[in-house]
Amino acid sequence: MTSAHAQSAQKATWLWNTQLIVDSTASILSFAAAQNVNLIYLQVNADLDADYYHRFISAASAQGIAVQALDGAPSWALDSRRHELQATLDWIATYQNTASADKKFSGIHIDIEPYLLPEWRSDQTSVIAGWQQSVQQVVQAARALHIPASADIPFWLHTLLTADESATLSSWMMQQYDSITIMAYRDTASGILDVAEAQLAEGDAVGTPVYVGVETNPSAEGDNITFHEEGAAYLNNQLATVIKQAGTHESFAGIAVHDYAGWSALMQQ
Repeated sequence: MTSAHAQSAQKATWLWNTQLIVDSTASILSFAAAQNVNLIYLQVNADLDADYYHRFISAASAQGIAVQALDGAPSWALDSRRHELQATLDWIATYQNTASADKKFSGIHIDIEPYLLPEWRSDQTSVIAGWQQSVQQVVQAARALHIPASADIPFWLHTLLTADESATLSSWMMQQYDSITIMAYRDTASGILDVAEAQLAEGDAVGTPVYVGVETNPSAEGDNITFHEEGAAYLNNQLATVIKQAGTHESFAGIAVHDYAGWSALMQQ
């Protein structure tokens, strides 16, 4: 039996290529409608005229799609580079304060991934402490704008502790952010559920909504990471199983498909 929770699951996607909101808004929103997408994490680009964001968000809003401001870099966890994070947050604040209600971002979505840095191997505790500071900076900025803050985290983050060792890093993140998206990148429902389970359980414990993220782009990490090779019918079949089974968790908020470019290419195969 499918739980009511599973039936209400949202569907999100990442949109990194900002040129697409300049010349492909209609096709993006047509795809979103066909795939029941109701949340888009949209990369912010300070070099792009804000009018393009106004038009895209207004058109998405009219279709019942929420658009969150997306940005991130591994180095944002470092004290020496946190000014770059602040520059993005300042851009978002300026945008929000000058946009009309139907053109505002509905949240901030951050993707930092500092475990990709060389410093992660040499001084992990310091990087984790810096990462935590960056998270608090994001959340503070979102609170000031009265919008939610969310982030992507790897499925294994529950195996690490905070810098002061008071909690798992994933549980701590969930207690800061308004929702979390787990990068549960596997190409079978059982594999996705297996790697997402620990953090769905943590989400249950702290009351934080958790999205389960999947990959559709080619991956150098192995064939079991992405749905790129399997095609649309298989993807949809596996996602239906994930939604049904993950829906037994109170924390389960929906599916996030990475990303629009890979997913739309997959659907055209």
